[in-house]
Amino acid sequence: MTTTNTTNTTATNNTNTATNTNNSTFPGDSPIPSKDKPTGGNSLNNEAFMRLFLEQLKNQDPTAPMETQEILTQTAQLTQVEAQEKMKTAMEKMTTAMESMQKTNEKTIEAQEKLIQTQDNMLKTMQTLAGSITDGNILNGYSAVDVIGKIAETGYSAITLSNNDKVNFSLYFDKPIDASKGDPKVTITTKVKDKDGKDTTQIVKEISLKEYDGKSGYIEFEWDTRDDGGSFVKAGEYNISAEYNLDSKTNKYLTTEMGRGEVQSIVYDKGVPYIKLGDHFIMPITSAQTFYPKK
Repeated sequence: MTTTNTTNTTATNNTNTATNTNNSTFPGDSPIPSKDKPTGGNSLNNEAFMRLFLEQLKNQDPTAPMETQEILTQTAQLTQVEAQEKMKTAMEKMTTAMESMQKTNEKTIEAQEKLIQTQDNMLKTMQTLAGSITDGNILNGYSAVDVIGKIAETGYSAITLSNNDKVNFSLYFDKPIDASKGDPKVTITTKVKDKDGKDTTQIVKEISLKEYDGKSGYIEFEWDTRDDGGSFVKAGEYNISAEYNLDSKTNKYLTTEMGRGEVQSIVYDKGVPYIKLGDHFIMPITSAQTFYPKK
């Protein structure tokens, strides 16, 4: 009987000990919050998961504690959940960034299209203005009257022949022609195709300037549209230039060409000013490349 009572007492004590252990509260413990902030769906956040895990460790049966493998497994699950949360956050940020980049690209493309359209409109406006200027006030910037007496360079040095009528033209000579210096002459050339199909310059006619010794300024010439062999030339473009006063030191000539010379006067047509170079060359002032004083 004594033995039996001892056994029962021991069992009772063990039972009470187990009960007290399961119901005990450690200092600093805090209960699992009734409501955790959701992280999306039915998942628990890291804090809730950790508290649940600690409560499980505290309330385990001391007679059958959790195996080390189970602790490692649950710890690995916690790490996995944390990694998934970080990955989810990173994916959300990446998605937001891509959406923002897409919107930015769309705005950039739209801005580029507007810029191209603006440039096209500006170009069309400039072309219209250059082709149909009728208001003389627009051309005040050219100071039309001020260019009279200056030398104009136009870049137009060719004439176009459509028949074999005689052609009158003039060339401007900055200095008096000195017939004793070299072989001063006017040269008329045209472009022809060589055997390889490339453009090459061919001399059509040469006019001596020796009889114009001592003359300067505009000199008038007449061409019967025949070449040096006496045959009429074909229809087309012919460039006219001259060389005179050979420099014995540099072995170079002074040169001039048709479409270059002193501006003699300004002629207006429907509000557009034209410059007159000699007696046979008139062109819009806007076509001149440059103006500079006579030397």
